[in-house]
Amino acid sequence: MRFIEFMPLDADRAWNRDLMVPAAEVYKRISAKWPLIPVVHERSETARKYRFADSRGEIGLIAPVTQPFCGHCSRIRLTADGKLRTCLFSKDDHDLKSLLRGAATDREIGDAIHAIVDQKEKGHRINEPDFVAPSRTMVFIGG
Repeated sequence: MRFIEFMPLDADRAWNRDLMVPAAEVYKRISAKWPLIPVVHERSETARKYRFADSRGEIGLIAPVTQPFCGHCSRIRLTADGKLRTCLFSKDDHDLKSLLRGAATDREIGDAIHAIVDQKEKGHRINEPDFVAPSRTMVFIGG
């Protein structure tokens, strides 16, 4: 099971830091009843994984707000409408639809993706005072 912090990508635009349950609190509540043991994970994984000390199964805590993992993120996302997003919180989408539906070669598409990824944001800025939530919500981004 994965637990993810409430992020400012909700369709109702109701996100408020006060409504978010930090991953550390989830960990504290679960481990108080069922002791947890950390599971080794890849640096680029979004979830910090834990297994139960006295039984089978594991949980994952995804903490993009309180414990950003941007520096190790290797993810990009292609939306259903052909836009490439280098971060869930990107303000800009990059159009690949015209290349994918046009006469572009695989090499040209690959080169375009490389050029976009080379400009990937260093972080999502959720914790910065000037943070602005992206105009597209998760429903439109795909997630």
